[in-house]
Parts: sequence; structure tokens; C-alpha cells
Amino acid sequence: MNRKTGILAAILIILCIGAGILFHTNKPEAVAGAKEIDIIVIHADQTENTFIYQTDAEYLGDVLLENELAEGEMGSYGLFITAVDGETADDSKQQWWCITKSGESVTTGADALPIADGDQFELTLMEGY
Repeated sequence: MNRKTGILAAILIILCIGAGILFHTNKPEAVAGAKEIDIIVIHADQTENTFIYQTDAEYLGDVLLENELAEGEMGSYGLFITAVDGETADDSKQQWWCITKSGESVTTGADALPIADGDQFELTLMEGY
């Protein structure tokens, strides 16, 4: 039994290392220099506000915080957005801010999400986990 456990542990470690290498080699790269991005905020009442920013920032989180469009807390997974455009997510209603890029889901948080010239992001207040 100990030999099987050891083999399984070794396989698990190899898989974890492989996944880390795969993520690191395939993650999107940040783009340096001036760029213009659009951020559309979709509030709980479905009203939309569009913000256009010229920035040298490389990540969405930097743009959101520098322009005071969003507020949040730093956690073990990065920036957890709690409020956008003056609207705070209500935990009692299971509300949270969803980030999409040109309508498509993203796989990282705002502070790890690279931006490029012409990108469009949406921040939508969602309800229900």
C-alpha cells in the first residue's frame, strides 16, 4: 500500500509541475506602451456606463485602481473587486463583479489580466454564486 501511495504522490507532483509549466508558457503577455481601452460597466439595474482610458498600464487592475473606477481588496488570488463605478456588490444578495473581454469569459483576475490597445472589457454586477 505504501508503494502505491508513493507512486500516486509522485504522479500528482509531476502533473502539478507540468500544469504550472504549461500555464507559465501559455499565459498572455502584457503589452508595454501607450494604449486605449474601453471599459463598460453594467450595473444591477442593467444601466451601462462606458469609460475610455488612454494608459501605459499593462494590466486591467492597474487601470481600474489608478482611475478610481473600482475598489477592492487584495487577497491570496489577487484583487477582489468589491465596487465599480460607485456600486458596491451586496454579499447578502450574493452579488459579485464579473469581468469579460469583448463578451468572452476571462480566466484571471483584473490585476493579472493584460491589456492591449483597442481592448474592450465589461464589468457586470452578477447575482448568485
